[in-house]
Order: sequence, then C-alpha cells, then structure tokens
Amino acid sequence: MKTKKFSFNFLTYSLWGGFALTLFSGIFLLVHYVPTFAQAFASVQRVNEQIPFGWMVRRIHAVGGGFLLLLFLFHLLRVFIVGEYKTRAGSMWVFEVLLVFAALWVNFAGFFLPLSQEAFWGTASTLSALSTIPWIGNSLVEFIRGGRELGGMALSRFFSMHLGGAALVALLLFGHDRMAPGRGEEAPGGQSPRNLWIFGLVLLLLFGVITLAPNWFTDPLRQAANPTVNPEGTLPPWFFISLQEAFSFFLSTYPVLSAILAVLVLVFILGLPFLDRNPEKNLLQRPVSLSIGAALVMGIVYFTLVGMAGAHYGEKVVLPADHPSPAEVRGAQVYALKNCAYCHQVLGHQGRREGPDMSVMRQRNRSPEWIQRFILNAQLYQPGTTMPRYEIPLEDLEALSAYLLSLDPTRRVFQAVDRETLLNFGAPAGSWEKKIK
Repeated sequence: MKTKKFSFNFLTYSLWGGFALTLFSGIFLLVHYVPTFAQAFASVQRVNEQIPFGWMVRRIHAVGGGFLLLLFLFHLLRVFIVGEYKTRAGSMWVFEVLLVFAALWVNFAGFFLPLSQEAFWGTASTLSALSTIPWIGNSLVEFIRGGRELGGMALSRFFSMHLGGAALVALLLFGHDRMAPGRGEEAPGGQSPRNLWIFGLVLLLLFGVITLAPNWFTDPLRQAANPTVNPEGTLPPWFFISLQEAFSFFLSTYPVLSAILAVLVLVFILGLPFLDRNPEKNLLQRPVSLSIGAALVMGIVYFTLVGMAGAHYGEKVVLPADHPSPAEVRGAQVYALKNCAYCHQVLGHQGRREGPDMSVMRQRNRSPEWIQRFILNAQLYQPGTTMPRYEIPLEDLEALSAYLLSLDPTRRVFQAVDRETLLNFGAPAGSWEKKIK
C-alpha cells in the first residue's frame, strides 16, 4: 500500500510541531516552577501574573499538550477505520497505542502540578476511581501517590513522572517516525502546498483555543489546594472523565466482571494487528471490528457527557420531607458545604456513584460515634482510601451523623431540596433550633 503524501506529511508536521511547542514552553515553565506542596501554586500564579508573557507560555503548554493527545487519538482512530494496520508491521500499531497511553499519563501528571483546588480534587477523584479496580486498585493508587495521601510526596512523584513521561513520548514519537512505511520514498522531499495549508489551519485553531477558550485545557488558578475542602463542581482531567465515570458505573456494580472486561479490551486494542488477520480493509465489511470500535467510541462519548453533567451534582440535597429535626437540617447543610455529593449518592440520587451510598450507614447499623470517627480520619478504617481527613466542629459532626442516620426509606419520605435554599435556611451552627421552631 502506498502512503498518501497528505496523510503522512500532515501527521508528521502536526505531531512534531505540537511536540516542539509543548516542549519549549515546558522548559520555560520548568525554570520558574517550585515542586513543593507549599510553593507550587504560588510559583505557577507568579508565572501567570508577573512573568512577561508567562500566561501565554502557560496556555501554549497546556493547550499544546491537549492537542498532541487529540492528534494521537485521531490518528489511531484513522488507522483503525481505514484498516492501515493490516498492511504494515504490527509493532507500528503497538507504538501508536503506547504513544496514546504515554501522552495520557503525561497530561494527567501535569494536571496535578499547579496544585489548585481543581487540580487537587480532580486528581483525587480520578485516583479514587482507580482504587476501585479489584485486587490491584489500592496498591496502584498508593504507588502513584507515593503514600496514602495526596501530599508533598505525591507532588514530587507526579513532577518526576511528568518529566519522565515527556521523554518517553519523545522516544516513542521518534521511533514511530523512523518506522513509518515508505519513509522518504512515497513522499519525496516531504513538501506539498496542500500539507502546509492544513498545517497552518491547525496552528490557527491551536492559537484560537489559546486565545478564546484557554480554560478548556488550562487550570484557571482560582484557589490553592485545600485538602480539607472539596469544592463544588470539580471535574477530573477532561481526558479521564469517561474512564472515571465508566469505573464508577461498572466497578461499583460488577467489579470482577468489569475488571476482566477491561483487560480483554486492552488486549484487543494492543493485539489488534495480530488478532485481525482478515485482509479486508473496508470498515463496513468488518462487522466485528466495526461493532467493537463503535461501542468504544459511543461509550467514551456517553460517559464523558455523563461526567460533565456530574459537575452539577450537589445542586440539590436529599432531606426528610416529614419535619426534619434541627440536627438533621444542620447535618444536611454540612453535607452540602463539604460537597459530599461529588463522591456519594443519597438513596440512589443527587450524587456521583464513586463512593458508597450514604444510606449504608443506617443499613449497617453504624453508631453516631463510629460515623464521627470515620469522617475525622477514614484512613484508620479504610487504608488507601482517597477520602481526606476533615476538621469539623463537634456540633457539626454530631449533626452530620444524625443526618446520615436519618436516611431510612422504609420509615420516612424524602425530598430533594435546592442547595442554596438549604444553606440560606437559618444561621450558623448553634442557632438552628431557634430558626426551625
């Protein structure tokens, strides 16, 4: 098969151009970045606000990394659709899959480095989803974090893996380029006005996103990370939204079956050139490949949309409809203020399925004292959990345990109350009885 000049050259220009932009902007940021938990956010903020054109370089780095990942994904999808993997060495396909995985990891590690609230809690939610993998989940997450908590050791590890991953991407990209079929033969000189026009359009789109919609890829740096306060509406990295939602949906219901299915999908993707020996390249004549590929793409799109909608979890809070006690109301307010709905549902509603449903406290006959101790330090009861320690006043802690123990659908009727309505009902802790009576 002859390689088309347009496809080969355009891909080469785009990949190496995107990598060069990301690399040199990253070197600039590396000079100013301080990889410590106490100073990381301030150093990134200083680049953004005080260093001349630092904000632009930071946008170029973040958007360039995202564009590079998208180019890898689109190229892999194109090779699958046209059946190009059938007429070349299987190692080429493996190289391209590894490139996607390496680019995913580099982007994920870099997402945590600004150490803002969004970066901290987005990373924490992704690690929480990974921890649900049967048999290896907790060990894998503990290895990634370098310990049991997202702290200074985790930042050091993410920083090292971001740099090491970038070097791995460079090596894989170079190896992929050297292995490309017909290199130097099918596209002599590597020049084509058409290619350069398309490459120019890609650059225009890149800088358009940098200028007009930087927050799609760039951390807005609203607030430094606070491990004790889970902000409302925080999303994981955009490229992990679908994976996290799929994990939350499947692993919470069928953990072992889901893990086996995930391994089979991974084996299918890596071994596609060796498993698919049918010489037919027309996608419509490859029903098995078409079905699996369509299912994967639709699954990614569906779970991404579900995850984006999940940013609105917590806008309503489940509350007993039949005259809740002052303590139950206050407990529901603490539940809302701590944004517990970002990880938990209540009676199957108004929250994400990442953690257990809050009604299990009542079902398992937990005592108020046990619940309070668990909230203060969940690590003592579930080593490896991503649930942070909470410093909550005793009065609020008692109210929260009262609210959780009230969640018994066999005895009471419940309603969903708007978050703002709930929070505006009454005054700070200590005066709820007066307001409700």
